[in-house]
Amino acid sequence: MSKTHEILILGGHFAGLGMAHYLLRHTIPVLEKASPSSKYHVTIVAPHSEFFFDIAAPRFLVGKDLIPADKIFIPISQGLREYGADRYSLVQGKAVSMSAEKKVVTVGLQGGVSQELSYDTLIIATGTTSNSALWQMNDKEDLTKSLYASVQASLAKAKRVLIGGGGAVGVETAGEIGNSYPAINLTILSGADRLLPRLSTGNSKKAEGKLAKMGVSVVHKLRVTSSKEEANGTTTVVLSDGSTREVDLYIDATGGKPNSSFLPAAWLNEKGYVVVSDEKTLRTSTPGVYAIGDVASYSSGSFMDVNFSVPPLGTSISIDLAEKIGKKDLFTQKLFKPLKDSQFVPIGPKGGVAQVMGWSLPSFFVWLIKARTFFIEKAEPTVKGADYVKP
Repeated sequence: MSKTHEILILGGHFAGLGMAHYLLRHTIPVLEKASPSSKYHVTIVAPHSEFFFDIAAPRFLVGKDLIPADKIFIPISQGLREYGADRYSLVQGKAVSMSAEKKVVTVGLQGGVSQELSYDTLIIATGTTSNSALWQMNDKEDLTKSLYASVQASLAKAKRVLIGGGGAVGVETAGEIGNSYPAINLTILSGADRLLPRLSTGNSKKAEGKLAKMGVSVVHKLRVTSSKEEANGTTTVVLSDGSTREVDLYIDATGGKPNSSFLPAAWLNEKGYVVVSDEKTLRTSTPGVYAIGDVASYSSGSFMDVNFSVPPLGTSISIDLAEKIGKKDLFTQKLFKPLKDSQFVPIGPKGGVAQVMGWSLPSFFVWLIKARTFFIEKAEPTVKGADYVKP
Protein backbone atom coordinates (compact mmCIF):
# COMPACT_ATOMS: atom_id res chain seq x y z
CA MET A 1 0.00 0.00 0.00
CA SER A 2 1.38 3.43 -0.96
CA LYS A 3 1.97 6.07 1.67
CA THR A 4 -0.61 8.86 1.90
CA HIS A 5 0.86 12.23 0.97
CA GLU A 6 0.16 14.62 3.85
CA ILE A 7 -0.55 18.26 3.03
CA LEU A 8 -0.30 20.37 6.17
CA ILE A 9 -1.90 23.83 6.09
CA LEU A 10 -1.01 26.13 8.97
CA GLY A 11 -3.81 28.68 9.29
CA GLY A 12 -7.58 28.55 8.86
CA HIS A 13 -8.40 32.08 7.78
CA PHE A 14 -8.85 33.40 4.21
CA ALA A 15 -5.56 32.06 2.85
CA GLY A 16 -5.43 28.71 4.63
CA LEU A 17 -9.09 27.83 4.12
CA GLY A 18 -8.96 29.01 0.50
CA MET A 19 -6.01 26.71 -0.19
CA ALA A 20 -7.77 23.79 1.48
CA HIS A 21 -10.80 24.25 -0.78
CA TYR A 22 -8.67 24.56 -3.90
CA LEU A 23 -6.64 21.43 -3.21
CA LEU A 24 -9.56 19.31 -2.01
CA ARG A 25 -11.75 20.40 -4.90
CA HIS A 26 -9.39 20.69 -7.87
CA THR A 27 -6.03 19.10 -7.14
CA ILE A 28 -6.46 15.89 -5.17
CA PRO A 29 -9.34 14.41 -7.26
CA VAL A 30 -7.34 14.90 -10.47
CA LEU A 31 -4.17 13.40 -8.99
CA GLU A 32 -5.95 10.36 -7.57
CA LYS A 33 -7.80 9.76 -10.82
CA ALA A 34 -4.57 9.93 -12.81
CA SER A 35 -2.74 7.66 -10.32
CA PRO A 36 -5.22 5.51 -8.34
CA SER A 37 -2.45 4.22 -6.09
CA SER A 38 -1.63 7.79 -4.94
CA LYS A 39 -3.49 9.06 -1.89
CA TYR A 40 -3.56 12.56 -0.36
CA HIS A 41 -4.80 14.01 2.91
CA VAL A 42 -5.13 17.63 4.09
CA THR A 43 -4.71 18.74 7.69
CA ILE A 44 -5.71 22.29 8.63
CA VAL A 45 -4.27 23.76 11.83
CA ALA A 46 -5.99 26.80 13.33
CA PRO A 47 -6.18 28.08 16.91
CA HIS A 48 -9.92 28.58 16.57
CA SER A 49 -12.87 26.52 15.35
CA GLU A 50 -14.69 29.49 13.82
CA PHE A 51 -13.88 31.64 10.83
CA PHE A 52 -13.87 35.36 11.67
CA PHE A 53 -14.97 37.50 8.72
CA ASP A 54 -12.88 40.44 9.90
CA ILE A 55 -13.42 42.49 6.73
CA ALA A 56 -16.67 43.59 8.36
CA ALA A 57 -15.12 44.11 11.81
CA PRO A 58 -15.25 47.96 11.78
CA ARG A 59 -19.04 47.90 11.36
CA PHE A 60 -19.57 45.04 13.80
CA LEU A 61 -17.51 46.99 16.31
CA VAL A 62 -20.08 49.79 16.58
CA GLY A 63 -23.07 47.55 17.19
CA LYS A 64 -24.28 43.96 17.07
CA ASP A 65 -27.57 45.21 15.63
CA LEU A 66 -25.76 46.24 12.44
CA ILE A 67 -24.17 42.82 11.90
CA PRO A 68 -25.35 39.82 13.96
CA ALA A 69 -22.51 37.80 15.49
CA ASP A 70 -23.57 34.60 13.72
CA LYS A 71 -23.03 36.34 10.38
CA ILE A 72 -19.41 37.19 11.14
CA PHE A 73 -18.35 34.10 13.17
CA ILE A 74 -18.91 30.89 11.18
CA PRO A 75 -17.73 27.35 12.04
CA ILE A 76 -14.86 26.27 9.78
CA SER A 77 -16.23 22.73 9.69
CA GLN A 78 -19.44 24.07 8.12
CA GLY A 79 -17.49 25.11 5.04
CA LEU A 80 -15.86 21.70 4.50
CA ARG A 81 -18.95 19.50 4.56
CA GLU A 82 -18.82 18.75 0.84
CA TYR A 83 -15.61 16.72 1.28
CA GLY A 84 -15.36 13.24 2.71
CA ALA A 85 -14.32 13.08 6.35
CA ASP A 86 -11.36 10.91 5.33
CA ARG A 87 -10.04 13.67 3.06
CA TYR A 88 -9.14 16.21 5.73
CA SER A 89 -8.61 16.83 9.43
CA LEU A 90 -9.04 19.95 11.54
CA VAL A 91 -6.61 20.46 14.42
CA GLN A 92 -7.39 23.26 16.86
CA GLY A 93 -4.04 24.62 17.94
CA LYS A 94 -1.12 26.83 16.99
CA ALA A 95 2.26 25.95 15.48
CA VAL A 96 4.93 26.61 18.11
CA SER A 97 8.05 24.98 16.63
CA MET A 98 9.17 22.75 13.81
CA SER A 99 11.94 20.59 12.43
CA ALA A 100 12.46 21.26 8.75
CA GLU A 101 14.83 18.29 8.53
CA LYS A 102 12.27 15.85 9.92
CA LYS A 103 9.32 17.66 8.29
CA VAL A 104 7.49 17.84 11.59
CA VAL A 105 5.54 20.77 13.07
CA THR A 106 4.81 20.88 16.79
CA VAL A 107 1.36 22.29 17.50
CA GLY A 108 0.35 23.66 20.89
CA LEU A 109 -3.16 22.53 21.78
CA GLN A 110 -5.53 23.89 24.38
CA GLY A 111 -4.82 22.66 27.87
CA GLY A 112 -1.06 22.98 27.57
CA VAL A 113 -0.47 19.77 25.61
CA SER A 114 1.20 19.54 22.21
CA GLN A 115 0.99 17.37 19.11
CA GLU A 116 3.57 16.64 16.42
CA LEU A 117 2.30 16.69 12.84
CA SER A 118 4.33 15.30 9.96
CA TYR A 119 4.01 16.68 6.46
CA ASP A 120 5.08 16.02 2.90
CA THR A 121 3.80 19.39 1.66
CA LEU A 122 3.69 22.41 3.98
CA ILE A 123 1.56 25.51 3.35
CA ILE A 124 2.24 28.42 5.69
CA ALA A 125 -0.86 30.63 5.95
CA THR A 126 -0.46 31.84 9.54
CA GLY A 127 -1.06 35.52 8.77
CA THR A 128 -0.16 38.24 11.24
CA THR A 129 -0.82 39.00 14.88
CA SER A 130 -2.44 42.42 15.21
CA ASN A 131 -1.23 44.89 17.81
CA SER A 132 -4.82 44.78 19.07
CA ALA A 133 -6.72 41.56 19.72
CA LEU A 134 -9.77 43.17 18.11
CA TRP A 135 -8.68 42.58 14.54
CA GLN A 136 -8.09 38.83 14.61
CA MET A 137 -9.57 35.58 15.79
CA ASN A 138 -7.74 34.88 19.02
CA ASP A 139 -6.88 31.51 20.54
CA LYS A 140 -10.39 31.27 21.89
CA GLU A 141 -13.49 32.49 20.03
CA ASP A 142 -15.08 33.65 23.28
CA LEU A 143 -12.22 36.10 23.86
CA THR A 144 -12.75 37.79 20.51
CA LYS A 145 -16.51 37.95 20.97
CA SER A 146 -16.22 39.34 24.50
CA LEU A 147 -13.80 42.04 23.29
CA TYR A 148 -16.32 43.22 20.72
CA ALA A 149 -19.15 43.15 23.23
CA SER A 150 -17.02 45.26 25.58
CA VAL A 151 -16.22 47.88 22.93
CA GLN A 152 -19.85 47.98 21.78
CA ALA A 153 -20.92 48.67 25.37
CA SER A 154 -18.20 51.30 25.86
CA LEU A 155 -19.11 53.19 22.69
CA ALA A 156 -22.71 53.51 23.82
CA LYS A 157 -21.62 55.68 26.76
CA ALA A 158 -18.26 57.09 25.62
CA LYS A 159 -17.60 60.81 25.20
CA ARG A 160 -13.91 60.67 24.15
CA VAL A 161 -12.52 58.02 21.80
CA LEU A 162 -9.04 57.81 20.33
CA ILE A 163 -8.03 55.63 17.38
CA GLY A 164 -4.36 54.89 16.75
CA GLY A 165 -3.50 54.15 13.12
CA GLY A 166 -4.34 55.88 9.86
CA GLY A 167 -4.53 52.84 7.59
CA ALA A 168 -7.70 51.30 6.22
CA VAL A 169 -8.83 49.72 9.50
CA GLY A 170 -8.35 52.94 11.46
CA VAL A 171 -10.12 55.08 8.86
CA GLU A 172 -12.99 52.63 8.41
CA THR A 173 -13.46 52.37 12.17
CA ALA A 174 -13.44 56.15 12.54
CA GLY A 175 -16.06 56.41 9.81
CA GLU A 176 -18.30 53.84 11.46
CA ILE A 177 -18.06 55.44 14.91
CA GLY A 178 -18.49 58.93 13.47
CA ASN A 179 -21.63 57.85 11.65
CA SER A 180 -23.23 55.91 14.51
CA TYR A 181 -22.09 58.14 17.40
CA PRO A 182 -21.78 61.72 16.10
CA ALA A 183 -21.72 63.15 19.63
CA ILE A 184 -18.47 61.36 20.53
CA ASN A 185 -15.32 63.47 20.55
CA LEU A 186 -13.39 61.24 18.16
CA THR A 187 -9.73 61.61 17.18
CA ILE A 188 -7.61 59.49 14.86
CA LEU A 189 -3.81 59.60 14.99
CA SER A 190 -2.35 58.73 11.59
CA GLY A 191 1.20 58.22 12.90
CA ALA A 192 2.43 59.46 9.51
CA ASP A 193 2.08 62.59 7.41
CA ARG A 194 -1.27 61.48 5.92
CA LEU A 195 -4.03 58.90 6.10
CA LEU A 196 -4.13 55.78 3.91
CA PRO A 197 -0.50 55.75 2.74
CA ARG A 198 -1.23 53.04 0.16
CA LEU A 199 -3.43 55.46 -1.76
CA SER A 200 -2.66 58.67 -3.64
CA THR A 201 -2.26 61.91 -1.70
CA GLY A 202 -5.48 63.10 -3.34
CA ASN A 203 -7.44 60.18 -1.92
CA SER A 204 -5.78 60.69 1.47
CA LYS A 205 -7.07 64.28 1.48
CA LYS A 206 -10.54 63.15 0.39
CA ALA A 207 -10.65 60.65 3.26
CA GLU A 208 -9.60 63.29 5.76
CA GLY A 209 -12.24 65.66 4.39
CA LYS A 210 -14.99 63.05 4.73
CA LEU A 211 -13.97 62.35 8.32
CA ALA A 212 -13.90 66.07 9.11
CA LYS A 213 -17.51 66.38 7.91
CA MET A 214 -18.39 63.70 10.49
CA GLY A 215 -16.67 65.72 13.19
CA VAL A 216 -13.65 63.42 13.40
CA SER A 217 -10.34 65.12 14.24
CA VAL A 218 -7.26 63.86 12.39
CA VAL A 219 -3.79 64.39 13.83
CA HIS A 220 -0.70 63.50 11.80
CA LYS A 221 2.85 62.58 12.83
CA LEU A 222 1.70 61.54 16.28
CA ARG A 223 1.29 58.05 17.65
CA VAL A 224 0.51 56.22 20.87
CA THR A 225 3.57 54.78 22.61
CA SER A 226 1.72 53.15 25.51
CA SER A 227 -1.73 52.89 27.05
CA LYS A 228 -3.06 51.98 30.48
CA GLU A 229 -6.59 51.24 31.58
CA GLU A 230 -7.42 53.08 34.80
CA ALA A 231 -9.52 51.88 37.73
CA ASN A 232 -12.29 54.35 36.83
CA GLY A 233 -12.73 52.73 33.38
CA THR A 234 -10.89 55.37 31.36
CA THR A 235 -7.63 54.83 29.48
CA THR A 236 -4.52 56.98 29.73
CA VAL A 237 -2.42 57.05 26.57
CA VAL A 238 1.12 58.34 26.26
CA LEU A 239 1.89 59.95 22.91
CA SER A 240 5.10 60.15 20.91
CA ASP A 241 5.53 63.83 21.75
CA GLY A 242 5.57 63.01 25.47
CA SER A 243 2.06 64.28 26.16
CA THR A 244 -0.76 62.20 27.66
CA ARG A 245 -4.48 61.99 27.06
CA GLU A 246 -7.28 60.45 29.06
CA VAL A 247 -10.02 58.90 26.94
CA ASP A 248 -13.02 56.69 27.54
CA LEU A 249 -11.89 54.26 24.88
CA TYR A 250 -8.66 53.71 22.96
CA ILE A 251 -8.77 51.57 19.80
CA ASP A 252 -5.45 50.35 18.43
CA ALA A 253 -5.52 49.94 14.64
CA THR A 254 -1.78 50.12 14.00
CA GLY A 255 -1.20 46.80 12.24
CA GLY A 256 0.79 43.81 13.44
CA LYS A 257 3.62 41.33 12.91
CA PRO A 258 3.88 38.08 10.93
CA ASN A 259 3.19 34.81 12.73
CA SER A 260 6.48 33.21 11.78
CA SER A 261 8.53 32.87 14.98
CA PHE A 262 8.32 29.06 14.85
CA LEU A 263 9.86 28.87 11.36
CA PRO A 264 13.54 28.46 10.41
CA ALA A 265 15.27 31.84 10.16
CA ALA A 266 16.58 30.89 6.72
CA TRP A 267 13.02 30.94 5.38
CA LEU A 268 12.35 34.53 6.54
CA ASN A 269 13.33 38.01 5.44
CA GLU A 270 14.58 40.71 7.81
CA LYS A 271 11.02 41.63 8.79
CA GLY A 272 10.00 38.08 9.58
CA TYR A 273 7.95 37.35 6.45
CA VAL A 274 8.33 34.04 4.61
CA VAL A 275 10.37 34.69 1.47
CA VAL A 276 8.52 33.84 -1.73
CA SER A 277 11.24 33.51 -4.35
CA ASP A 278 8.94 33.56 -7.39
CA GLU A 279 6.23 36.20 -7.10
CA LYS A 280 4.35 34.89 -10.15
CA THR A 281 4.06 31.22 -9.21
CA LEU A 282 4.40 31.98 -5.46
CA ARG A 283 6.90 29.18 -4.83
CA THR A 284 9.52 29.47 -2.10
CA SER A 285 13.09 28.26 -2.60
CA THR A 286 12.38 25.23 -0.38
CA PRO A 287 10.79 22.33 -2.29
CA GLY A 288 7.48 21.29 -0.81
CA VAL A 289 7.14 24.44 1.31
CA TYR A 290 4.78 27.26 0.30
CA ALA A 291 3.53 30.49 1.85
CA ILE A 292 0.42 32.51 1.13
CA GLY A 293 -1.34 35.57 2.49
CA ASP A 294 -0.19 38.13 5.02
CA VAL A 295 2.71 36.03 6.34
CA ALA A 296 4.33 35.87 2.88
CA SER A 297 6.81 38.42 1.53
CA TYR A 298 4.90 39.07 -1.70
CA SER A 299 1.67 40.14 -0.02
CA SER A 300 0.43 43.68 0.52
CA GLY A 301 -1.77 42.40 3.35
CA SER A 302 -5.03 42.88 1.46
CA PHE A 303 -7.90 40.43 1.02
CA MET A 304 -7.60 40.92 -2.74
CA ASP A 305 -4.02 39.62 -2.63
CA VAL A 306 -5.20 36.45 -0.91
CA ASN A 307 -8.08 35.99 -3.32
CA PHE A 308 -5.86 36.36 -6.36
CA SER A 309 -3.12 34.16 -4.83
CA VAL A 310 -5.03 30.95 -4.26
CA PRO A 311 -5.35 29.75 -7.90
CA PRO A 312 -1.71 30.51 -8.81
CA LEU A 313 -0.35 28.80 -5.71
CA GLY A 314 -2.90 26.03 -6.11
CA THR A 315 -1.63 25.26 -9.60
CA SER A 316 2.01 25.49 -8.45
CA ILE A 317 1.36 22.86 -5.77
CA SER A 318 -0.69 20.78 -8.21
CA ILE A 319 2.11 20.77 -10.79
CA ASP A 320 4.74 19.93 -8.17
CA LEU A 321 2.65 17.02 -6.85
CA ALA A 322 1.84 15.79 -10.33
CA GLU A 323 5.53 15.78 -11.20
CA LYS A 324 6.11 13.31 -8.36
CA ILE A 325 3.84 10.79 -10.09
CA GLY A 326 5.26 11.54 -13.54
CA LYS A 327 2.23 13.47 -14.78
CA LYS A 328 3.33 17.12 -14.66
CA ASP A 329 1.16 18.09 -17.64
CA LEU A 330 -2.07 17.43 -15.73
CA PHE A 331 -2.22 21.09 -14.68
CA THR A 332 -1.58 24.47 -16.28
CA GLN A 333 0.32 27.07 -14.30
CA LYS A 334 -1.60 30.21 -13.34
CA LEU A 335 0.34 33.36 -12.49
CA PHE A 336 -0.24 35.81 -9.66
CA LYS A 337 -1.22 39.25 -10.90
CA PRO A 338 -1.74 41.66 -8.00
CA LEU A 339 -3.99 44.68 -8.12
CA LYS A 340 -1.30 47.20 -7.25
CA ASP A 341 -2.16 50.58 -5.71
CA SER A 342 -5.72 49.40 -5.09
CA GLN A 343 -7.92 49.77 -2.02
CA PHE A 344 -11.60 50.30 -1.15
CA VAL A 345 -12.08 52.20 2.09
CA PRO A 346 -15.63 52.90 3.33
CA ILE A 347 -16.03 55.98 5.51
CA GLY A 348 -19.45 55.35 6.96
CA PRO A 349 -22.25 53.48 5.14
CA LYS A 350 -22.76 56.02 2.33
CA GLY A 351 -19.41 55.93 0.55
CA GLY A 352 -15.70 56.45 0.99
CA VAL A 353 -12.54 56.53 -1.13
CA ALA A 354 -11.21 53.94 -3.55
CA GLN A 355 -8.42 53.36 -5.98
CA VAL A 356 -7.84 50.58 -8.54
CA MET A 357 -4.41 50.25 -10.15
CA GLY A 358 -3.75 53.87 -9.23
CA TRP A 359 -7.02 55.20 -10.66
CA SER A 360 -9.41 56.91 -8.24
CA LEU A 361 -13.05 55.85 -8.14
CA PRO A 362 -16.03 57.98 -7.06
CA SER A 363 -17.51 57.55 -3.60
CA PHE A 364 -20.60 56.01 -5.20
CA PHE A 365 -18.61 52.94 -6.21
CA VAL A 366 -17.37 52.48 -2.64
CA TRP A 367 -20.99 52.55 -1.47
CA LEU A 368 -22.06 50.15 -4.23
CA ILE A 369 -19.24 47.64 -3.70
CA LYS A 370 -18.37 47.71 0.00
CA ALA A 371 -19.80 50.47 2.20
CA ARG A 372 -23.40 49.24 2.15
CA THR A 373 -22.74 45.85 3.71
CA PHE A 374 -18.97 45.45 4.27
CA PHE A 375 -19.28 42.27 2.16
CA ILE A 376 -21.06 40.46 4.98
CA GLU A 377 -23.13 38.59 2.38
CA LYS A 378 -19.87 36.98 1.24
CA ALA A 379 -18.92 35.62 4.67
CA GLU A 380 -20.64 32.24 4.47
CA PRO A 381 -19.74 31.71 0.77
CA THR A 382 -16.11 32.51 1.67
CA VAL A 383 -16.07 29.77 4.31
CA LYS A 384 -17.49 27.39 1.69
CA GLY A 385 -14.84 28.36 -0.88
CA ALA A 386 -17.26 29.96 -3.33
CA ASP A 387 -14.50 31.98 -4.99
CA TYR A 388 -12.71 28.78 -6.00
CA VAL A 389 -15.50 26.76 -7.60
CA LYS A 390 -13.49 26.80 -10.82
CA PRO A 391 -9.77 25.95 -10.85
